[in-house]
Amino acid sequence: MQRALVETRDFAAAHEMLSCAYSEHRLRLTRPAPGFVFRSQAMLAADLSVDRMTYGGWVQLLIDPIDYVIVSTMLDGRLSLGPDQRDQFTAGDAALIPLRRPIHAVWDHFTVQALRIPLPAVTSIARRLGVEPADVRFDGSAAVSPAMNRHWLATVAYVSRMCAGPDPAIDHPLLRAGAVNTVAAAVLAVFPNTTMSVDYTAGPGRVPPAAVRRAMAYIDAHAEQPVTVEDIAAAAGVSVRGLQAAFSRHGDTTPTGYLRRARLRGAHRDLQAGDPTRGDTVAMIARRWGFANPGRFSVEYRIAYGQPPNRTLRT
Repeated sequence: MQRALVETRDFAAAHEMLSCAYSEHRLRLTRPAPGFVFRSQAMLAADLSVDRMTYGGWVQLLIDPIDYVIVSTMLDGRLSLGPDQRDQFTAGDAALIPLRRPIHAVWDHFTVQALRIPLPAVTSIARRLGVEPADVRFDGSAAVSPAMNRHWLATVAYVSRMCAGPDPAIDHPLLRAGAVNTVAAAVLAVFPNTTMSVDYTAGPGRVPPAAVRRAMAYIDAHAEQPVTVEDIAAAAGVSVRGLQAAFSRHGDTTPTGYLRRARLRGAHRDLQAGDPTRGDTVAMIARRWGFANPGRFSVEYRIAYGQPPNRTLRT
């Protein structure tokens, strides 16, 4: 993970930095306040970035269309979106920045936590719900409900924890892939979009048990890697929806549920072979297998193996 800290009191320099980091934009009306300051503290981890920005002034601008997903969580101040400034956001609100069209925005002495991921990460989740990537559209910038707004705030807090510390969990490819999927799913759940109104077709055709066996074999062989549901479906030779239906029918679980079990088995093997005198720890082994929360890992491990993971490591 890379970290970048930028701070300037130069109004023009601040907007040049914003154009380089996000998108070209044109200032329309400005009132840079005395003591203007712009500060950006960004954390960049491959497909995912978290940027805490402070903008000490008032500005109205027109931003060129973007083709990635960015959600700004307001910590202070005010953000207005739309030509008529109809969409207003203040502290505690999450705002999805419009995609693929010019963005009319007003910033007023705000501090935001901006989380960005690639659009394909979101459209791949939508495809699992039966919506093709080209048909994914967002119909608004505000969360569909206060409960979903709170869910987004919890998602941002989760990602921020993943990026914290001198040895951040987000550096692990499995955990980073999981975080991107979590954020992408939250975007589709929180903000109004076509997956919420699609007319679902009848369920997928019959998928034979052999496809589930191929999927399980692929998962067992690749559990230590950042595997996606699309990867598993391709290996099994079926669609994502067909794979999910087949697991429900023949596997008594889901593809991601089986993947989690496979990773738990891998962690169990490593704990059995581990040696604390060589520096092996439960947290290190859990992270290797994609478990970011040691406490949750311990609970799952105890349920599966009847004892805490530290006992397995010591014996």
